This record gives sequence, structure tokens and C-alpha cells, in this order.
Amino acid sequence: MTGSLVKLFNFMLLISVLCLFFRGQISAAQPNEDLRLVSPIGAIGRSAVLPGWGQFYAHKRFLGATSFVGASGCLLGALITHQSFRNVYDNEYVPVALIDEKSPEALFQYNRANQRYKLRQFFLFAAAGVWAYSLIDSYVGANLYNAEAKANQLIDEMKRIEEWGVQLETTPTQLQLGIVKFF
Repeated sequence: MTGSLVKLFNFMLLISVLCLFFRGQISAAQPNEDLRLVSPIGAIGRSAVLPGWGQFYAHKRFLGATSFVGASGCLLGALITHQSFRNVYDNEYVPVALIDEKSPEALFQYNRANQRYKLRQFFLFAAAGVWAYSLIDSYVGANLYNAEAKANQLIDEMKRIEEWGVQLETTPTQLQLGIVKFF
């Protein structure tokens, strides 16, 4: 029993020394290399101010540009159709409706104005949908960017460890740790 305790103590000592060695090697290899992560809440805040800005912040430039152009286009369409609606309603429907609001001409002009009103509403709801998509996508994109950046950092660290010649093999019953160095 004492022999197994000594082996366990030696194993723990070996692991501690290796951890200190690798920790020193990793910190010496990357003295000022910090991982730059993206704040998901910051991405949402930016997209709330301007659609697509949070996606740019999360390094999704194409989707950010698409969201900005889509929301801007829908808002511009809503503005143009609103002006058309006001023009038809004020200049064509109201003068005819003041005479007789049940006349065929008044009903025709009302339908024209109503079509433009519905089209304006469609553009406004489409702009709101694109804006909501921008919010959600900026949050998801920031989290995906962070995960990818952390995975790439881990892969780089594993490559550096492999260069040192450390081998770690595990089976259900064994743990083998070895250092291979060629002189």
C-alpha cells in the first residue's frame, strides 16, 4: 500500500512539474497576445441603434450590409408610399368624397388610397422584421465568433504543445504521459 502511495505521489509531482513547465512555456510564447472577444450584448445594442451595425461588430460584414440595405430600403419604400398615399387621399379622394362619399368615383379613389396605405404598412412591417433579424443575428454572430476565436486559440496552443513532444494517451484503465525529445 505504501508503494502505491509513493507512485501516486510521484505521478502527482510529475503532473505538477509538467503543468508549471507548460504554463511557463505558453506564457513565454505569447507575452502580449490577448484574445479579442466580441460582446453579444454590445452587438445587440449596436443593432438596436442601426440595423447591421452589430453584425459588422461581430465580424459578419456581408450580413450587416444586407441588413442595413434591407431595412433602409424598406423604410424608404414606406416613405415613398406614404407620400403617394397622402397625395391620392388628400388631392383625389377628399374632394370627391366631400360631394358624395358613396359615388363610384369616391369609392375608386378610396380603394387607390387604401392600396397605398396597405403597401406602406407592408414596408414598415418588413423594415421591423429586418431590424429584428439584425438584432438576433448580431447576438448569435457574436457568440459564434467568440466560440470560433476560442477554438482557434485552443488549436494553436495544442500545436505548440505537440511541438514540445508531449504525448498523452488514455484508455479506460490507463493514463500514459510521455515526453519525446530527439537530440
